[in-house]
Amino acid sequence: MLKNHIKIAWRNLVKNKKYTIINLAGLSIGMTCYLLISLFIQYEVSFDRHHEKADSIYRIAQRQIGNEYRGTDKFALAPLPLSEALQNDYPEVEAVTNLNQDFTLLVNGHESYPEQGLSTDSSFFEVFSVPLLQGDREAVFQDINTIVLTESLSKKIFGTVSPIGKSILYARNRNMTVAGVIPDPPKNQHLIYSYLVSYKIRGYYPQDVDNWVSNNYHAYLSLKEGSDYLALQEKMKSYDAIAKPAYEALGFKFFPNYLLQPLKDIHLHSNMNMEIGANGDIRYIYLFGAIALIILVLASINYINLATAKSAKRAKEVGVSKVLGAKRGSLILQFMAESFLLTIVSVAIAITIAIFVLPSFNTLLNQDIPFDFVGSWWILSLMVFVALLIGIFSGLYPAFFLSSLSPVKALKGNFTKNQKEGGFLRNTLVVGQFVVAIALGIGSIVIHQQLSYIQNKKLGYSKEQVVHVPYFQEEIGQRKELIRQQLLNHPKVKKVSISTQLPMNITSQGIVNEWEGNNGSQELYVYRCYIDRHFMDLFEMELVEGRAFSNEFPSDSVPSYILNEAAIKKMGWKTAVGKRFRDGSVIGVVKDFHLQTFDLTIEPLFITMPNTVQLDNFGQVILKIDPSEYSSTKSFIEKTLKDIVPLVNFEARFMEDSYAQLYDKETRLGRVFNVFTLLALFIAAMGLFGLVSFNVVQRTKEIGIRKVLGSSVIGIMNLVAKDFLKLVLIAIIIAVPIAFYIMNNWLQDYAYRTEIKWWVFILVGIGTMALSFVTICFQSFKAATVNPVKSLRTE
Repeated sequence: MLKNHIKIAWRNLVKNKKYTIINLAGLSIGMTCYLLISLFIQYEVSFDRHHEKADSIYRIAQRQIGNEYRGTDKFALAPLPLSEALQNDYPEVEAVTNLNQDFTLLVNGHESYPEQGLSTDSSFFEVFSVPLLQGDREAVFQDINTIVLTESLSKKIFGTVSPIGKSILYARNRNMTVAGVIPDPPKNQHLIYSYLVSYKIRGYYPQDVDNWVSNNYHAYLSLKEGSDYLALQEKMKSYDAIAKPAYEALGFKFFPNYLLQPLKDIHLHSNMNMEIGANGDIRYIYLFGAIALIILVLASINYINLATAKSAKRAKEVGVSKVLGAKRGSLILQFMAESFLLTIVSVAIAITIAIFVLPSFNTLLNQDIPFDFVGSWWILSLMVFVALLIGIFSGLYPAFFLSSLSPVKALKGNFTKNQKEGGFLRNTLVVGQFVVAIALGIGSIVIHQQLSYIQNKKLGYSKEQVVHVPYFQEEIGQRKELIRQQLLNHPKVKKVSISTQLPMNITSQGIVNEWEGNNGSQELYVYRCYIDRHFMDLFEMELVEGRAFSNEFPSDSVPSYILNEAAIKKMGWKTAVGKRFRDGSVIGVVKDFHLQTFDLTIEPLFITMPNTVQLDNFGQVILKIDPSEYSSTKSFIEKTLKDIVPLVNFEARFMEDSYAQLYDKETRLGRVFNVFTLLALFIAAMGLFGLVSFNVVQRTKEIGIRKVLGSSVIGIMNLVAKDFLKLVLIAIIIAVPIAFYIMNNWLQDYAYRTEIKWWVFILVGIGTMALSFVTICFQSFKAATVNPVKSLRTE
């Protein structure tokens, strides 16, 4: 019997191809969206949870009240002596490790490998679940000239031969012995590394041992089972008596309050300065989760609406079956089998689509989300459960209502006459669908406008046709004048400058309390950039007072400063040139330019010439070029620098591209919004199609009578369309204030932002009405052109 029900269900689905395709498309799209977003959420919340002690690992951080930097006064750093003090003073502390990011060039023979690692200590293996595949844990870092490689880096450098005991050059000049091999770190953790070295090789380590002010480390501790980290955090206030005098001795007017942050909260719930890597954002998890739920619910509603509309056409089928002796239970099973068959097929299609689409989805989000059937069992189980619920609810109406009809009423087919049960609910659902679609459409346009505003707003400097090459080798800084002359020999290179940072994202900040008119009681938090004499000319920066650095003034080599307008305003000066500032004097004032991302206001800044060290170890080689024949120019730039440092591979990149990278998250969010907006509009249009179909079925005889009495096709289409266009209009009225409120709040995260234009709402409203009109006309035109004789025979 079950086999027979499935066979008949399959025949009905094949017979009604239009409804089947629409239902499969809607459900499959909804379930695919749910599946992809659920995989994304599962991946994001899984960060750092693979460690055995994940529930008892905490990062030591601090809040420096009065020292706000880049929008927050929280810092993910700790002084080295704090770690030792915690382990000695509190028995609940099981282990403490210190680490920091490390970027270097590893050299083996004539091959070089630019790598990112961690400088840490042997306690790293006690806190984190990182096994040694090769080597002796007790011997790791006993000698500070040892290095631990990940498995993939070991194979890249040494092949399949064991690297233990072999030598490798660290930073091109320090001989290191390989003491261990560890697994590659999983991508769902915030610590990224391809090697480990001891932080004791750092030049600043001896000064950090007892220095409570030198926050050069990321510190993590594990607590013994049953320990309360909040209680320990309260106890850590006892270290204020040590830290506060140390800060005061250096003239600081703030001191740190130490915090403990759960390891599992770092990726999604952390917004601190000096994070060790880019984190996620819990707000996006909520947003994506809401979108997945909404699309799945809307797709489910559409299917139920279409199933309801289609069932009205099957009344005669039920009547004939009953006359031939079919029992009610058999009819119920038949309708339910058809419903379940379609939903299960939708699940299979959704899984197939998700597998093929996941690489593109990863590219869209810049993620590496895996699809593991075993690890994602709860996602798939929930999807199957939802599919079964959809099958039950969509099959309930035809199964129980139609099967309860008497054969006479079913064969007459007039049971739907004046039937309005559920009409309000269906209309409400269609309005809700369009509210979501319209709000997403408005959001997509506003996000695009803000990104365009960021890209096109005048920054206070010119970034067009500017190429930059970051470097971390002292040879570049020591030979900067020679390099500059060599680069200018190329006909496409117009200007060359070397500075510590690019003007688009200046991060270095310090405190100044020495300026003319200040008795030392006030402090100025000021960003700083060290440049050469060609920097301001290359970026075409505008001076509002004084002059730029120049070869014509040898005195510029002694401390001289150029301040921005924000600094002048903060100090209360009317004019600045010639006034005392820090250990020198001011020679110019540059017009305010955006020195950071648009979520931060323009802060005080000083620009000065470097001393002999500040451009030696790291910086940017910046060039203004003629972009024609860029490929050959790029090769020339990189080769010129490589001739100075042969083992290093340099990469020239357009500043426009680097600037856009600062807003990569927002750009990807905009693309995701565009995709989901189109899907939501498609699903909303399908919902409207289902409701129109249901309405046309109910009014078939009325339409036939109107045609007999002379009504035109246009008149009948208007009759059907006007009621549904009212629903869309209601949705627009509801969606506009909701979208304005949400997007206006989103824009508040930017210190500099676009305005939400009135025409955005008009554009989305007209577009939605047009799409709705086409959808309605498609079905109403078909009903209006049917032979009226056939329509009248429905009674």
